[in-house]
Amino acid sequence: MATLDAGFRGLAKTLSTAFGTDITITYVTAGSFNPTTQTATPSTSTSSVPAVISEFDVLEVNGLVEAGDVKVDVPALGITEPKADDTVTIGSDVFHVISVRTTYSGDQAALYELQVRR
Repeated sequence: MATLDAGFRGLAKTLSTAFGTDITITYVTAGSFNPTTQTATPSTSTSSVPAVISEFDVLEVNGLVEAGDVKVDVPALGITEPKADDTVTIGSDVFHVISVRTTYSGDQAALYELQVRR
C-alpha cells in the first residue's frame, strides 16, 4: 500500500466528519437456530459513523434504484462493510440497505456508497 492510499482513506473520514451527519448502522447477523421452535433469532450490533447523505440523480432511477431511495456515503476506515439487509438510522428514520458499492484506495476500501430505502 502506497503512502497516498492511506491518506486518501483518512481523507474520506475527515470530509464526512466535517460535512456530513452522524448515522447509525445496525449490522444484522443470522444468529443461532433453535431446532425446538424452528426459528433463528438474528443478532445485531451498531456503529455510529459520519456520513454524507444525498439523493440519487433522476437519471440513476431505473430497475435497481427506485424513486425515494437515498445515497449514503460512509468512510470505510474503522468500520465493518455494511451489507444488504443491514439498516441505517438517519435521525429517527430507519432505512434498509439495498446495495453497497465500495470505492478503493489502493487495495483497501476507502468509501462505501450505500443505496438505502425506507
